Parts: sequence; C-alpha cells; structure tokens
Amino acid sequence: MTGDPSSTSRRNAVLLLHLTVFIWGWTGILGKWIDQSALHIVYVRTVIACIGLVAVARWMRVSLSPRTPDLGRYLLTGLIVLAHWTTFYLSIKRGNASVAVTCLSTSTFFTAMITPFWTKERVSGFEVVLGLVIIGALLLIFGLEVQYREGMLLGVLSALLSAWFNVVNSRLVRRGEAVRICFYELLAVLGGMGLWLAVQGDLPPPLWHMPAHDVAGYLVLGLLCTTFAFTAGIHVLKRLSPFTVILTVNLEPVYTILIALLLWPASERMHFGSYLGFALILACISLNGWRQRRQETKVVKPQVFAQG
Repeated sequence: MTGDPSSTSRRNAVLLLHLTVFIWGWTGILGKWIDQSALHIVYVRTVIACIGLVAVARWMRVSLSPRTPDLGRYLLTGLIVLAHWTTFYLSIKRGNASVAVTCLSTSTFFTAMITPFWTKERVSGFEVVLGLVIIGALLLIFGLEVQYREGMLLGVLSALLSAWFNVVNSRLVRRGEAVRICFYELLAVLGGMGLWLAVQGDLPPPLWHMPAHDVAGYLVLGLLCTTFAFTAGIHVLKRLSPFTVILTVNLEPVYTILIALLLWPASERMHFGSYLGFALILACISLNGWRQRRQETKVVKPQVFAQG
C-alpha cells in the first residue's frame, strides 16, 4: 500500500495545512505591529489580498467568472469572514496578540457542534470531548489574565465565526475552485467593510501615505497571510475534514505566542499555567492525527472506492 495516491495526497495536504497555520501565526503579530485600527486593518488587508488573488488566478489560469450557482453562498460566507476578522483584530487591540489567537482554540468545540447540521451526521462524542479539553486548556491559560476579559470574549466570538465559515467552505470547495471561492468571499469582505468605513467617513489613507513599517506589515498580511494562506486553507479541505483543519489551527496560538515573546517579552509574557494549557492543545492535535490515520485505513479507503 506504499505509494497509494490517496495517502500521498492526504499527506501533502497535511504538510500544506501546517505551513498555512504557521503563516497564520503571524496574523496576530502583524495585527499588533500595524499602528492602525482593527477596521482599517481588515479593509487594507482585503484590498491587497484581492489584488493578489487576481494575479494568482491569472497565473494558475483559473476563471474568476461570477457565473456559478454558488455565487450567493460565496458572498454570504464572505460576510461571516468579515465578522470573524473584525472580532479577531478587535480582540488584539482590546487584549493582546496572545489572547486573540489562543481564544481561537475554542473553534474546535464550535466546529464539532456545527458540522453535523451541515453534513447530517451524528455528533461525534470524541470531537466534543476534544473540544471541551481545548476549552479547558483555554480557561487554564487565561484563569489569571482578568485584564483581558473583553479581548477574550471577542476572541471566542471570532472562533465561533471561524468554525462557521470553515464548515461552509468544506462543502463549497467540493464543487468549486478554491481561488474563485476565496476571491468572492474576500470581495464581500471588501465591499462590506468599505461601505461601513465610507458611511463613517473613516476610509484609511492609501499605502503610500502610511509609515514604512505599516506598509511592510500590510504587504505581508495581505499577500502571504491572506492571498496564499487563505486559498491554501480552503484547498486542503478537499482532502481533510473541517474538524482536522480547525484542530490543527490550534497550533496558531503556539506559533504566535512564541513569536510575540521574542518581539515583546514584557507585554506578552504569561503565567506558568498557560504553558500547561498549550501542552494540552498539542496533545489534542496529536491524538486527533493518530485517530485520523486509523480511520483512513478503516473507513476512508472503502468510501473512496465506493464513490469512484
């Protein structure tokens, strides 16, 4: 069975997923690095990402034609992404980068609850238990960090929204191209946030009027962390379950906090219990990977054969 194309394809998807999550680990860092409001960050990030996606689509010869019956679903899902990014960057500004990304760990529990409503499958007790362990680890991490209470609430809401659009995208990507899905979802983010800022008279200045460090942060955030990582995050859903994806995303706070400690040791240092919480998160990820490999030989291969 060595050299099985389906096994190789899934392994490549797992590697791509881990690279994507490492890149996502920088989004919280850049959100703190850029000296602008959360709404401005969402808007400028999306402008750059949309331009990047047009270039990617031309390079990959992928059509961005709106002629698809799922266009409305892409745009509605984009509004969920808009709410997710807004609450995420507000969580960073009201708390810190470590608070925001670690709260995303609760998306595991939300995914386990939301997925059955879309797939018509039974709620998995194993996934619920893992989700509860993640929440327990989150409570352990922030049991003493009461000064970040508002940021935590925003972070958990962001996690719920993240789980929601990941589950939806796992269905959409089965009958659509990841680049086109990403483009129209981000177009909805751009339109929604642009309209809001225009009504408020608060549109950000163009890049060439911004400080150099903000410009650099925006380019990395828009092109690498969004154009590449967002598209890759949707693409891996063709091979991996949304729960596996969202559980692996729990590595994002580990990456972010390590980077944040190197850059801002005074403001990002946390209590010893926080590191015990990270160990619990990593244990959950490893346990789920082991379970997925067992299911691949017992369940996935017969299903692929039947579908073929």
